[in-house]
Amino acid sequence: MKKLRTLTAVLLTVVTLAVLAFAFAKTSRDETPLPYSVGTPALSFDAEGGFRILHLCDFHEWMGIEKEGFMNIEHQENLKPLLTDYVNSALNEYSPDLVVLGGDNIFSLNWLSDLSDDGVSIKTYRAIAELFETREQYWTCTFGNHDSESARSKADFLKVLTEYEYFVGGFEDGENFKAAVFEADESAKDDFVGNYSIPIHTADGAVAYNVYVLDSGSYRSSGHPYLSITEEQTEWYLDESVRLESETGRLVPSLLFTHIPFIEVQEAYEAGGALAGLYTGISPADTRSPIFEACFTRGDVTGVFFGHNHYNSATLVYERDGKEMLLAVTPACQAQSYEDASTPMHARVIDLKTDGSFTTYVISSDESAETEKVAFPRSVNASAAE
Repeated sequence: MKKLRTLTAVLLTVVTLAVLAFAFAKTSRDETPLPYSVGTPALSFDAEGGFRILHLCDFHEWMGIEKEGFMNIEHQENLKPLLTDYVNSALNEYSPDLVVLGGDNIFSLNWLSDLSDDGVSIKTYRAIAELFETREQYWTCTFGNHDSESARSKADFLKVLTEYEYFVGGFEDGENFKAAVFEADESAKDDFVGNYSIPIHTADGAVAYNVYVLDSGSYRSSGHPYLSITEEQTEWYLDESVRLESETGRLVPSLLFTHIPFIEVQEAYEAGGALAGLYTGISPADTRSPIFEACFTRGDVTGVFFGHNHYNSATLVYERDGKEMLLAVTPACQAQSYEDASTPMHARVIDLKTDGSFTTYVISSDESAETEKVAFPRSVNASAAE
């Protein structure tokens, strides 16, 4: 009996090592990424000088249902109906020019079920992509901490997304965006994948605005403290900002989208900077990122938008030395199950103007929820009131 137990243990060890080896082979950083196929039309302001962004965060989507027993996953053919219905209704009502997914787009419930190209997480990303592609909706995304919990890497997911016509992003520069990937050091769980600089043009082709999308990473390899945007990413942003200024002859007004909130969000709230929404804490990165000070000092990025905190809808202003920046958290758009028909779903609308100003507000499937619009810079509010 003892020999049988020993033999069973050895077999289990061999199987586990084989699975891990396969997973490593599928997610190796040495694998050459596929280039982005260029040809995405430039994003432009409309004839009235408006451009609308819809920010959707924390889908936590995964097209599988856990059953009793190890590896007993019931595969699903569609996203959760509540999510699909809400996203479609928001697209119908608000007609955005660009959708930005704010991270934690998926949440893998079973590591081993994700190993193959037909794994649940890959299928889920394809279904998310098709949700926008069937509507010919331009969209992009950043990744969150839960996106890195699959057996497949964020690079694997990004390779899938680059196959889609209306996805704006990739591993390399495209016709109408700049891109970068940054290798993580030994302290981090995974690479910083999906960093974009996306210009918004006027009707005559001039760059009037810019959207930065930066991967805030996930966890450190030991424990679960959240990472922050790195020095290398910050230098890339600064290079992009200087390039745009050199090409246009002016500092280009910009917004930044990432997943994990900065420590400065908490500081803005504690300083009395709340403008609208509900503040419920932020679960910030464990270190202060250099990106905030770089953006604040440079002055082109006037608004930063986060996900991560599902019930937080706070819109805040960070003010110092006569300068200010808007910091906003978008609450979750997450269905709890395939049967869920009642969980409130949320998104954030951001309306840009060619003069560099913007207005933002949170929308909800809860018809009783109040819509609190904030115009920025705050001098826009003052002018409107006069």
